[in-house]
Amino acid sequence: MKGIAQRTIASVAILATLTLGTPALALAGTTTTTSTTIVAKTPVITTMKQYRAADKLYLAQRNVINLTFLAAVATAKMNLASSLSGALNSSQRISARATYRFAVTEATIARSNSLTQLGNPPVKPGHKTAVTTTTA
Repeated sequence: MKGIAQRTIASVAILATLTLGTPALALAGTTTTTSTTIVAKTPVITTMKQYRAADKLYLAQRNVINLTFLAAVATAKMNLASSLSGALNSSQRISARATYRFAVTEATIARSNSLTQLGNPPVKPGHKTAVTTTTA
């Protein structure tokens, strides 16, 4: 039980960092790339109570990742609208659209990396994982 609590606290801290950090980076004029590698031991789920808790945590983490992505895209759209309203010529409009596309691409990459780090959803007790074995 102590291990699950520690992983929950660590997961919430990481998600809070991602949630609070991404909109601030979207508003900044510079691009910062960070790489974090998290190695976590997958807990063995033996009861439905553990599964429900793990599934609830997984869905909450995935929801935060998706909301962070949507917030970054909304910020990029807001920046595009303000840039286009102040653009005086076509080169400024082209630059504003390129910046928007870059911001959306960065948000997509960040979301993809976060989902990869999140991993697969928990497996119900008694169900086999999708591992195939061959016999010789």
